[in-house]
Amino acid sequence: MIIENSTTISLCNSEFQRLSGYTKDEIEGKKSWTEFVTKEDLGRMLSSHHLRRKNPDAVPRQYGFQFVTRTGEVRDMCFVVDMIPGTDRSVASLVDITDLKQAEHERTRLEAQLYQAQKMEAIGTLAGGIAHDFNNILTALVGYATLLQMKVKRGTSRNYVDQILAASQKAADLVRNLLAFSRQQRIRLEPVSLHEIIRRTEKLLSRLLTEDMVIETYLAPDDIIVMADATQMDQILFNLTTNARDAMPQGGTLTIRTEMVELDDEFQRLHTYVKPGPYALLSVSDTGTGMDESLQKRIFDPFFTTKEVGKGTGLGLSTVYGIVKQHKGYITVYSEPQMGTTFHIYLPTVKKNSKKETSGPGPIQGGKETILIGEDSETVREFASTILTQHGYTTIEAVDGQDAVDQFRTAHTIDLLILDSVMPKKNGREAYNEIRAIKPGIKVIFTSGYTRDVLLDKGIQDEEFNFLQKPISPLTLLRKVREVLDSGQNEEKAACKNSDRNA
Repeated sequence: MIIENSTTISLCNSEFQRLSGYTKDEIEGKKSWTEFVTKEDLGRMLSSHHLRRKNPDAVPRQYGFQFVTRTGEVRDMCFVVDMIPGTDRSVASLVDITDLKQAEHERTRLEAQLYQAQKMEAIGTLAGGIAHDFNNILTALVGYATLLQMKVKRGTSRNYVDQILAASQKAADLVRNLLAFSRQQRIRLEPVSLHEIIRRTEKLLSRLLTEDMVIETYLAPDDIIVMADATQMDQILFNLTTNARDAMPQGGTLTIRTEMVELDDEFQRLHTYVKPGPYALLSVSDTGTGMDESLQKRIFDPFFTTKEVGKGTGLGLSTVYGIVKQHKGYITVYSEPQMGTTFHIYLPTVKKNSKKETSGPGPIQGGKETILIGEDSETVREFASTILTQHGYTTIEAVDGQDAVDQFRTAHTIDLLILDSVMPKKNGREAYNEIRAIKPGIKVIFTSGYTRDVLLDKGIQDEEFNFLQKPISPLTLLRKVREVLDSGQNEEKAACKNSDRNA
């Protein structure tokens, strides 16, 4: 297009007509180019316009600005302008770079998501390593404190020991909460009280909120038992509370409510993925900014976030969604702008008498068998050996996987292996495979402070072998040892089934 000194457009081509939405007759001699520039860019461009007429070399001949069409649409343009020699006119060309800018923005967004995913993977790897070391420490702490508890029956000393064990259990729960967020954590479904979970986490949830926010809980009159992993349920509450906090920048109320509901055929008609029946309904509501319908459709997408770069991972609600699905439950959301948000989580219920009895296990039994302990942590190895020898067993200690194989070769009779899954020189599975070649049918218990995905990398498949997750209490260790030794199950079949796959 040709621009007069007065900023009037005296000539334009068909492409400018298409971009602007005006006809040739409506533009030429009647429109100023300033009418097509956003307010934010107009001052800068007018300054360049006047300077160019004094000295064409004083300002750049090419730059970008935002172009306003007849309908009010704003598009990104690349603007190239040159003075026509001997005149006060200039010739300008426009290139629509809107799609290019959007593609660049999308590329930047995807790069940020990739960086975030890599950062989360790094955090997960770090968490797994910390958990391994920390769970080894907790195994020894819980183990020796339990041994002391057995000897101290009453008085102040007994109270001190009880407090140590209570604190150790909180530390173990903290590690599991960390792993539930950062890595794959094996789901352990068991009958649990939904109300107990809420009461236990309520104080922790309040610490996530600011002083101008309050938590209100309204629990159903009767306790509700669901088949769930308590740690994962904690994670749901943590994530939804964090999400609610960020949605209430001016303060507000977080409400947690439970009730029993019956999902019928009509509910299934509206939500085809639902199986009718009795459900526990856990509702988490906030009085925050709310969301429109378009946002509600995307909130469970991984990495989707409305927060500024660096202030949100976009993983919180997708994590909640995944946990609910793993529990064979359903989650819905209702929200309106400036009216707050409510998440409804439906979880299958079980009968109260299905809850595990705490008084079931009988007295601890010892034995006379010989047990090989392969463990690279000295404190854990000594603890396991101490508790087992106190109950009549003979123990042989190995400091790594290769040492376990060497000790087995020189020993006359070994009835059971207790092998840490991750050890130097040979991991637990590698050591077991070599020992199994010497003595088919040898019984084994694998232990680990690592997370589920690390164990799968080491060839320890889900449900394939007897397994103890650290930290391990003395009673748990003794019961598992006796259970495996008394079992007639021959694990050789399970091992052979996967030996080729894990070789």
